[in-house]
Amino acid sequence: DVFTWTSMISGFAQNNRRNQALELFQEMFLAGVEPNGITLVSAISACASLKAPRKGKELHSVAVRLGFAEDLLVGNSLIDMYSKCGELEAARLVFDMILEKDVYTWNSMIGGYCQAGYCGKAHDLFMQMQESGVPPTVITWNVMITGYIQNGDEDQAMDLFQRMEKDGSIKPDTASWNSLIAGYLQNGQKNKALGIFRQMQSFSVRPNSVTILSVLPACANLMAAKKVKEIHGCVLRRNLESERSVANSLIDTCAKSGNIVYSKTIFDGMSTRDIITWNTLIAGSVLHGCSYAALDLFDLMRKEGLKPNRGTFVSIISACSLAGMIDEGKQIFSSMTDDYHILPGLEHYEAMINLFGRSGRLEEAFDFIEGMAIEPDFSVWAALLTACRIHGNIGLAVYACERLLELEPGNASIQRLVLQTHALCGISDDSLIVRKPGKRNETRESLGWSCIEVKNMVHTFVAGDKSKPNTEILYSWIKNIAGKIKRPDSHDGLCIEEEEKEEIGGIHSEKLAFAFALIGSPRAYQSIRIVKNLRMCEDCHRTAKFISETYGCEIFLSDSKCLHHFKNGHCCCGDYW
Repeated sequence: DVFTWTSMISGFAQNNRRNQALELFQEMFLAGVEPNGITLVSAISACASLKAPRKGKELHSVAVRLGFAEDLLVGNSLIDMYSKCGELEAARLVFDMILEKDVYTWNSMIGGYCQAGYCGKAHDLFMQMQESGVPPTVITWNVMITGYIQNGDEDQAMDLFQRMEKDGSIKPDTASWNSLIAGYLQNGQKNKALGIFRQMQSFSVRPNSVTILSVLPACANLMAAKKVKEIHGCVLRRNLESERSVANSLIDTCAKSGNIVYSKTIFDGMSTRDIITWNTLIAGSVLHGCSYAALDLFDLMRKEGLKPNRGTFVSIISACSLAGMIDEGKQIFSSMTDDYHILPGLEHYEAMINLFGRSGRLEEAFDFIEGMAIEPDFSVWAALLTACRIHGNIGLAVYACERLLELEPGNASIQRLVLQTHALCGISDDSLIVRKPGKRNETRESLGWSCIEVKNMVHTFVAGDKSKPNTEILYSWIKNIAGKIKRPDSHDGLCIEEEEKEEIGGIHSEKLAFAFALIGSPRAYQSIRIVKNLRMCEDCHRTAKFISETYGCEIFLSDSKCLHHFKNGHCCCGDYW
C-alpha cells in the first residue's frame, strides 16, 4: 500500500540513496499506487539533494495533478528544491501561492536568495516575515548572517549577529558563531576568524567539530604553532578529540605548523583510523623529510588491511625519492595501475621526476616526461628544472625554463630564470621577449619577503629592507656571519635563482629575519620559524645550516618549494629543493 511505498522511498532518501528513492517512486507510480503528501515530500527532497530540477519539475506537476499544490509540506519542499537548484523564480511562485506560511516556508525562500547572492531580496523577505507575525528563529538569523558574510558584506553580517539577541531575543548558538568564523576565513580574514573563535569561548558557547574543522586549516603554517596548541587545548576541553575528522585535521595542521612529533602523538592516541588518518601522517612525515618513518607507516597501513589511494602513492613515491630508493619508487608507481587500478595523475608524475632528479638521473627523468600519458603541467617542468639546477645540466634547464615560460608567460620569477639560463648558454637576451611587470602587485610578487614571529608579534622583511629600527646592527651581524661561513671550493650545480642576487636586490629577507631573531638574545630562540614567498637561494640555505649549528637552534623555514628544517648544520630537504 501507499504507506509501505512511502516508508521505503523516505528511507532511501534519508540514507543517501536518493537515486534509488526516485526510481522507487517511479515504480510506485507505474504500479498504480497514488502517492500521498509525505511520498511527494520525500521524492522532492531527494531531487533537492541531487540538484535535479528537471525531475523536480516533474514531481511538481504530479503534486498539482493530485491536488497538493497548496499543501504546506509539499510547498515547502518545492521551495527548498527549486532554491537549491538555482531556480529562484519557480521557488518564488510556489512561495507566493502558499497562503498560510510557516517558519520553514520563509526560511527556505530566504535561504534560496542568500545562497544565490541576492541578500537585498532576502532582507526584504526577512522584514516581511516579522511583519506577517512569524518570528524568525535562530536558523533564520543564521541564514541571513551566512548569506551576507559569504557575499563579502562583513559589516552587515556582524550587525545582524549583534541584533539577534537585542532585537530578536534569540541568543546566538554555535552555528551562528560558526557562520561568522567560516565567512571571515572565506574572505581571507584569518585573524578576525580566530578572534571570533576566542570570543565565542569567552561567551561560554561550546565550539563543535564544525568550528574546529573551520579554524584549523587557517593555522596550517609555521606562524601559527601557538594557535594550533590553543585550538588543541579547546579540542581536549570539549572532548572532541574522539571525532576522527577533528583528529585527522589536527595531525595535518600540526605537521604543517612544524610539529610532526605532535602529529604522531595524536595519531598514536586514536582508537580508530581511516585512510585519511594514515595519508595525513605519511604526508606530514614526508614534508619533514622523515622518509623511512613514512615508509614504515605505509607498511603498517597495508598490514591493517587498508588499501592505498591516489594521495598515498604521491607521498610514498616522494618518500622513496628522499631515501634514494629509485627502484622501489619505480615499482610503487607501476603498482598503482597494475595492482590497484589507479591511473597516475600529474602529482604522481611530478613525484617521479623528483625521484629521478634527486639521484641525478636527468635523462631518465626527461624520457619519463616524454612518455607521459597526459600533458605535463607547470609542476612537472618545475621538478625537472630543480634537478637540472642541482646537478648542473644547462641544456635541459634551458628547455625546462622555456616550457615553464610558455605555461606562465607573465611569471616574473620564470622570466628571470629564463634570462639566467640563456646567459649561461650565451644566448642573446634579444631572442626573448620579456614583459615588464606593469601593475604594482606584479612587482611585489617578484620581490622576496619573509615573515617571522618574535615575542608574539609577526614581523615582515623584504629583500634589501632598511626600514626597520637598528638596520645597521642587522646588516653588521649578517656581514659578520657571512665571513665565518665556509664556501665550497667547487660547484656542480647551476647558479640560477628565482630571486635577484643580493648584489642587485639587496640582502635577502630570510637573512634579515635570522638576524632579527638572534641579535640580543642568541640563546633565547631555540626554534626560529619563518615563512618566505620565493624559493630560498643556495647561499641563504647554507647560512641557515651554519646558524643552526653555531647557535644550537632549530630553524623551520617554509618557502615556495618545501619545508626546510635546519638542525645541527643539516636540512631535512637533503639539500635538494
